Amino acid sequence: MAQDRSPKTKSNANSKKQRQSTPSNAAQSTESQIPKVEPVSQGAEPAESKPDLSSLPDLTQGIPSTLEFETSGATDKAALAAVEETTETQAGGGRGKGELPASAYISSTEKRRAKFANRMYAAALAFGVLGLAYLGREWDDDEAQIHTDIPNGWSLGLWWKRMMARFGDVTSYYSEPAFDKLLPDPDPMFERPYTLCISLEDMLVHSEWTREHGWRIAKRPGADYFLRYLSQYYELVLFTSVPFAIGEPLVRKLDPFRFIVWPLFREATKYKDGEIVKDLSYLNRDLSKVIILDTKAEHVRNQPENAIVLNKWTGDPKDTELVSLIPFLEYIHTMQYKDVRTVLKSFDGKHIPSEFARREAIARAEFQKKYDSEKRKRKSGMGALGGMLGLKPSNMSMMVPVEGEISPSEAFAQGKMLQDIARERGQRNYELMEKEIRENGEKWLKEEQMANEKAQAEAMSSMKSSFTNWFIPSKSENPPPSETSAN
Repeated sequence: MAQDRSPKTKSNANSKKQRQSTPSNAAQSTESQIPKVEPVSQGAEPAESKPDLSSLPDLTQGIPSTLEFETSGATDKAALAAVEETTETQAGGGRGKGELPASAYISSTEKRRAKFANRMYAAALAFGVLGLAYLGREWDDDEAQIHTDIPNGWSLGLWWKRMMARFGDVTSYYSEPAFDKLLPDPDPMFERPYTLCISLEDMLVHSEWTREHGWRIAKRPGADYFLRYLSQYYELVLFTSVPFAIGEPLVRKLDPFRFIVWPLFREATKYKDGEIVKDLSYLNRDLSKVIILDTKAEHVRNQPENAIVLNKWTGDPKDTELVSLIPFLEYIHTMQYKDVRTVLKSFDGKHIPSEFARREAIARAEFQKKYDSEKRKRKSGMGALGGMLGLKPSNMSMMVPVEGEISPSEAFAQGKMLQDIARERGQRNYELMEKEIRENGEKWLKEEQMANEKAQAEAMSSMKSSFTNWFIPSKSENPPPSETSAN
C-alpha cells in the first residue's frame, strides 16, 4: 500500500509545481509583449512623430477634380447590384416575397379599384363599338341629299363609308370654314365683273414688337391709293388668317370708308395638314373672275392658278411693289378677259410689274406702227380702230366716251392706246372720289358712329326688356280690371 501511494504523491507534487509556475510564466510573456516606455525627464518635451505626406494631393495648383472617382464608382455595376440585392433582402423584416404570390401583398382596396377600372374600360370599349355602329346607320332625307355618292344599304362597305362620312362631318366643324358660302350672292346694282382678294398681314400692314415701344403696326405705302383706285374695277375682299377679334379693329382703322366690301378672317379659312388654307371655292364667286394676292404659297395651294404671291413687306417706307401692280390689274379689267387664270399663267414665274411693263412697251411700239400704216390709208371709225386693236364687242366698253373726256378717235389720233384711255378715266374717277372724301369724309364717319351707337342702345334696351319680362309681366299681358269689365 505504501508503494502504491508514493507515485501518486509525486505526481500530485509535480502538478502543484506546474500550477505555481504557470502565473509567473504568463506574467513574463505579457511583459515581453508590452513595449518598454523610457522615462521622460522633467522639463524635456516629447518628440513629435512626422506624418507621411507623400500620399496627399498637391493643393498648390488648385483643388483636384473628383469627377473621375465619382463616375468610376457610379458605373460599378457589380457594386450597385450588390447594394440592390442587400436592400431587397433587408426589406420587410428580412423576408422576401418568394413565400407568397405578388397578389397576396395587394390590399383589398386596391383590388376593388383595379376591378372597377377594368369594368370601366370594358364599358368604354362597348360604348365605342356601339357608337361606331350608330355612325354607320342609313341616311335620313337631309343627309341623303348631301351625300349623294354614298347610297343606303347594309353591306359592310357602305356601312364603313357612311361611318367615315359622319365622322368627317364631326371633325370638319373645326377644320372647315364657318359657312359653305362665305359671300352673299352678288347684288346687280353694285356688282363688279371681277373679285380681288387681298391678304392683310405683311401685305397691307406690318406688325413688329420692340422692347422700347411694344407692338407697333405700320401701313404699307400706297395702300390707301391701291384700295380706293381698284375699288372702281374690283369687288375688294380682305381674306386674312388673322382672327376676327384681332383683325376687325385693325380693318376699321385701315379702311374707315369701307372700300373693302367683305372682310374675311381666320374663321373663313380651312385647316389642312397643319396649315391654314384660303379655299376660294367657298367664296360663292366664279373662279374664272377671282384673283387673290398673298404672301404665302401655302395659303393658296388649293387654287394656285388664281394667285399672285408677293414677297412679304417688312416695313420699308420706300416700297412701291403694291402700287406697281395697279396697271396690270387695271389692264385685266380693261380687256374684259373671260378667264383671269389664263392671263396669270402667262406670267407664271416672272415678276409681274416688270414683265407687264416690258410687254406693254412692245405692244405700244406695234400699235404705233400699225396706227401709222392705217393713218396713211385714211381709215377711220370705231370699227376700223377696234379691228386694228383686235377688240371684240365684249370688251368695247371703254370705247364709249363719258362726260368730260375726249372721244376714243381723238385719243387714238394722239397716239394713245386703250389702256391709256382706261387709265385716264380711272385716275379722273379717283380724284373725284378723293375730293368727296376730303369734303364729306368727317361727316360720313360721324353719321356712321351715331348709327352704331343708336343700334347698340336699341339692342341693349331690347335685351333689358326681354330680361325683365321674365319677372315683371307687361301691361299688354295683364290689362287693368276696368278694361276687362268694359269688354
